[in-house]
Amino acid sequence: MNTSNRYSELLQQYPEYMTKDQMYKVCHISKKTCLFLLENGLVPCIDSGKKTRRFKIETNAVIHYLEDRDLRPELYKPPEGFYKKKPSELDRALTEIDLRIMRQFFEAALKRYPDVLTTKQISKFTGYGESSVVRWCSKQQLKNFYIKRRFSVPKEYLVDFLVSWHFIGISVKSETHRKLNKQILLLLKSHN
Repeated sequence: MNTSNRYSELLQQYPEYMTKDQMYKVCHISKKTCLFLLENGLVPCIDSGKKTRRFKIETNAVIHYLEDRDLRPELYKPPEGFYKKKPSELDRALTEIDLRIMRQFFEAALKRYPDVLTTKQISKFTGYGESSVVRWCSKQQLKNFYIKRRFSVPKEYLVDFLVSWHFIGISVKSETHRKLNKQILLLLKSHN
């Protein structure tokens, strides 16, 4: 089968440019691999630096990548260990003392917040989107009261959640969550 004919239907299906989401689906690769290819210039693109719709990729560049990948797959392989999760120091087994110190840290950090918080306030404190907070509440990972079609979370329930594995074990952490973890790690080291 002729390679150029093989991918010609992509030109008909997609406009001149495509997004990262379209690219990883078309190329049958993971989101992480796609990000690696784009950030390292292996597939030319326009990077706006925004959080959403960050990349603008020429459809022709994707076709070139697909053709070249068939010929030289080793060129597009991420480095060894690329897919391994980098463990946080908080991923270790936490002792009762560690959890008590974490609880005190979060109680102090939440002092200026009201006794019952909204999903918006929790989103601001944790750095996760409000939709994530709503999901935690809906799944009852974060205990709450559902009043007038809104989730209300007593501060005590939020602290319980923040020291639970539902929160600690989040694999892709927000920037705020990482900053909180750094502060907690410093606190835990000073107590050892």
